[in-house]
Amino acid sequence: MNRQNDAVYIISVAAQKSGMHPQTLRIYERRGLIEPYRTPGGTRRYSEADIERLLLIQELTNSGVNLEGVRRILALENENRRLRKQVDRLRRLLEESDARFSGDASRQAVIKVGVVRRRHLPDILRDDPFE
Repeated sequence: MNRQNDAVYIISVAAQKSGMHPQTLRIYERRGLIEPYRTPGGTRRYSEADIERLLLIQELTNSGVNLEGVRRILALENENRRLRKQVDRLRRLLEESDARFSGDASRQAVIKVGVVRRRHLPDILRDDPFE
């Protein structure tokens, strides 16, 4: 995702799409709730993801959450998203590992190679250490 190419809305359009005043967007930026892309000239550019985030902020504030609470909720959502990606990656690695060691012959081959390579001992079939 190229942030520069995704951020196409100037502040007035982003404010209109989100139903907010442009000054509100500036305040949210100062508070760290939103971080629009900045052109080399310093102009703010907002993406669809930024607009969705603004709508979420508006929903939270309309339900009584103050800006510090909104900041914490957004931080927790980011952390949750990061952890879900990590769990997905670990599951994928575990599935790949399980697939690699799924057959008895392949497990014995891995054990034999490991024994010969590390200790220079003769090949000895051992009980499956993975069961």
